[in-house]
Amino acid sequence: MENKYYKTRDIGESAALLIKGKKLINHNWVGKICWFYFEDEEKCKELSNEYFFGEFLVNARVFHEMETRLKNRIFTGR
Repeated sequence: MENKYYKTRDIGESAALLIKGKKLINHNWVGKICWFYFEDEEKCKELSNEYFFGEFLVNARVFHEMETRLKNRIFTGR
């Protein structure tokens, strides 16, 4: 894994980062929590702030599809 990665356990935030083109490097389980790791830590921090403060606008259908893909990815291997 790269040195400068962004880490989150929020699946909605992860879906939003993927929609904005951030590359998912890895995901792993720590106990009952799945952590997602993304490239470009600084840009992910900016996008994360937009997401949490309501400034992040995307198509709702695309967002739902991305969340579903993430859920499938993390739960099919477990």
